[in-house]
Amino acid sequence: MKIPLQISTRKLSLSKIALDVIRSKSKKLEKFYNRIISCRVMVEAPHKHKNQGLLYNVSIDISIPGAELAVKREAHEDVYVAIRDAFDSARRQLLHHNRRRKNKKHLANGKTYSQPTISNVDKALEESFLDNIETLSNVEFDTENFVYSQ
Repeated sequence: MKIPLQISTRKLSLSKIALDVIRSKSKKLEKFYNRIISCRVMVEAPHKHKNQGLLYNVSIDISIPGAELAVKREAHEDVYVAIRDAFDSARRQLLHHNRRRKNKKHLANGKTYSQPTISNVDKALEESFLDNIETLSNVEFDTENFVYSQ
C-alpha cells in the first residue's frame, strides 16, 4: 500500500487484538491485488438494541488505480465476525475487479483464445470408443426372431 492503513472507530474503542486482526487482514488483501493505493477501515457501533445488544458495522474503502471499492456488511454482534465478513467481501471484490481488468486488457490487445488441445488420455478414450463402435457395427442381428418391446 502506498498510503498506510487507516483504522477509525465510532462510538467504541477496539482492543489491541482487534486492531491486529484488521492489520493482518489488510496485508492479506495485498496478496490478491498488489496495486492497492490505500485502505480505510471504519468500525462503528451505531446504537444498542433492546433484544440483540451491541451490533458492529464494518466498512472498508479501498483505493486502487482507476477505481474505488466500498464494502459495507450487515451488522453483527461479534466484532471479529463483522471484521471477517467485511474483509472476505473486500477480497471477493478485488478478485472480481482484477478478473475484469485482465479480460479488458486481453480484449484491448486483440488476443483470442485458442481451442484447448486434446490430451493423450482424451485421444486414447476416443480411439477406444471408436473401436467399440466398429465392433458393434460388425455384429449381425437375427431380424426374424427380433422382438421389439416398449
